[in-house]
Amino acid sequence: MRKPPLHKSFMHAFNGLFFLMRGERNFLIELGGLLANLLFIGFFRPQPIEVALLIASALMVLVAEALNTCIEKICDLVHPEFDPRVGKIKDMASGAVSLAVFAALIVAAIIYPKYIF
Repeated sequence: MRKPPLHKSFMHAFNGLFFLMRGERNFLIELGGLLANLLFIGFFRPQPIEVALLIASALMVLVAEALNTCIEKICDLVHPEFDPRVGKIKDMASGAVSLAVFAALIVAAIIYPKYIF
């Protein structure tokens, strides 16, 4: 099987991102967190390493949410009727997102106070 041209690969990737933005409320909320981070970074001008940590942690949340959505969609496709085992799988994926959010909040709580207070 031939690999698709590079521009087609990028098109598929952007289609996936647009799907997340159109259909996943939590992804939009977390994207808002990234945008808020970018505004704070522009306003407070933290050190470059702090900028990297803030952006990386916010992107980590978006990646976790995207993977969570994929896991949920696959579970629904493979097993559309209710099954407590599928529920546990979805809960674990959601828990991973919560860990990523918690980590991002810790990073923000360590970096931002010295610029705010």
